Amino acid sequence: MQDTLFKFDLVPFRGSVQLLLLSTGLTLFHGCGSETYEKRLNETSQYFAYVDTRNQALSGLWSSPTIKMRAPLEFQQMEAPNTPVAVESTDESETPAPEPMPTIDPRQPDYADLVLPGLEGAWRVEVPVDLENESVERPAYLYVLSNHTLLQEKRTEEALNFFNNVNNQIANTFDQFLNTEDFKSEQFPKGKGYTNPKSFTVGTFIPEMPIDGVPYQFQIYLTESGNRQVVILLVIPKNIARESQLKEQMDYSLETVDFINSASTAPTESTSF
Repeated sequence: MQDTLFKFDLVPFRGSVQLLLLSTGLTLFHGCGSETYEKRLNETSQYFAYVDTRNQALSGLWSSPTIKMRAPLEFQQMEAPNTPVAVESTDESETPAPEPMPTIDPRQPDYADLVLPGLEGAWRVEVPVDLENESVERPAYLYVLSNHTLLQEKRTEEALNFFNNVNNQIANTFDQFLNTEDFKSEQFPKGKGYTNPKSFTVGTFIPEMPIDGVPYQFQIYLTESGNRQVVILLVIPKNIARESQLKEQMDYSLETVDFINSASTAPTESTSF
């Protein structure tokens, strides 16, 4: 006798199972895609927030024959001296032309008997300094120095010793030892950033002698590319009221430092960014 009590058609059942599995798979796939999308959206949001913060901290792009960079926003660029243009004499006499007067570079420090070699750019800003009983305004300075001219003049040995020469100039000016063995290698950005990290040799020099009645410090940054050396000096009073803000701006600025292709010619004036 044929048992018909438990007999039923399996085809519709199998179709339902397949549909259920397919629906579950699509749901899981959609979930993974959604998480990836949200992660990328969050990363993009963080990137634009980072760019916006950095733009608010920095001025426009500046370039020299050696590098391009963006200086901290509050710093005002100091003008380079005008180079005298040679004028052809119409006098047919054999009287020799007078020797040109030496040009004084107003960007050089006027607060100490210090001549910075290879000066390509300089900036200045007044900052509040907290003293014991009062707050005073004092200038902070930013300088860009390079061995570009020495390399052009084929003075290779001097060019390779450029960084040591800068340090010796600073030490001799303040009659104080500057220990370069304490300098460290650092990268900017220090943490997670959205640009390729730039490597610098970083050191600090604190003169024992105050400047205009206020203690100062020199932050020294060296970056190199082949034989080319660029030294960036940040000369700031100690105990400035917004030191953390200026330090953050300087870190952002160092992220933007790039060497210019030696085969190209770059303007020395600042340009908009």
